[in-house]
Amino acid sequence: MSVKANYIKERCLEVENLIANITSWTNDDHSSELSAHLAAYTSVIITGVLEDCIEYLISQRVCKVNDTEIRNYIRCNIDRHFRNADYSTISGLLKEFSHDYQKSFSDKIVPNGIEATALDSIIRNKNSLAHFGTSKLELTANDIEEYYQRIMPVLEAIEEILT
Repeated sequence: MSVKANYIKERCLEVENLIANITSWTNDDHSSELSAHLAAYTSVIITGVLEDCIEYLISQRVCKVNDTEIRNYIRCNIDRHFRNADYSTISGLLKEFSHDYQKSFSDKIVPNGIEATALDSIIRNKNSLAHFGTSKLELTANDIEEYYQRIMPVLEAIEEILT
C-alpha cells in the first residue's frame, strides 16, 4: 500500500485484517455459504471505508481554502451526496472540483480497466445485498481480497490528485 495519510493507512489496515480473518475462517470447501456471507459483509465495510477515505481526502484538500463557510458547505454536501462510490461517481465528483482532476483520475485509473471494474463490482455486490438480500450472494472471501487489492490504486490515485 502506498497511501501516505495515516488515517487512510489505519482504515485500510482494518479492512486488510478483516479480509485475513474471513479468509482463514473459510479456507475449506465446506464453508462456501459462510464465505459468501462474510464476503458480502466485507464488501459493505470496504465500500464504507472507501467512501470515508475519499471524504477525508476531500476534507484535507478543502482545508487549504481559508473560507470556513465554503469548507463547511463542501464537507456537508459531500457527506450528504457522496454514496455508492463507483468509478463514474468518483470521476464526476472530481470533475466538480476540476476537469484536470477528472482527467488525471481517468489517466491513472482507466475507465473499464481492472481497477475500475473491481470498484464497480464491489459496489454492485454491496447494493445487491442491500436491495435483494442474501439470495444472490456470489462473492467469496478470495474475490473480496482480489477486489480490495485492485481498488487500492483508486484510493492512491485520488490521494495523489488531491494532495
